Amino acid sequence: MKYKLPAPVPREDMAEAFALAEEQFASLPGLVRKYFCYDEGAHCGHSVYLFTDQASAEAFFGPRFVLSMQEKFSTTPEVFGVDTVLVVDGPEA
Repeated sequence: MKYKLPAPVPREDMAEAFALAEEQFASLPGLVRKYFCYDEGAHCGHSVYLFTDQASAEAFFGPRFVLSMQEKFSTTPEVFGVDTVLVVDGPEA
């Protein structure tokens, strides 16, 4: 998922917003991992979610999710999925 913010936001402010949202994802059904990413130069957020199954992802990315993004960041996210064929952990995992 990616979302373009309507105005530049400092990285520190985004990191703070991400930290405040962390708890809501800790108990999200079917979620294996979520990455909070931010391109400060383009003022564009990116999130990568790894779900156990497509049904869990679809349940999360419904109209309520889009509305929450519009309310919180004044933007409509571009949500897209890909089939994760393989996940490789590096030596530091």
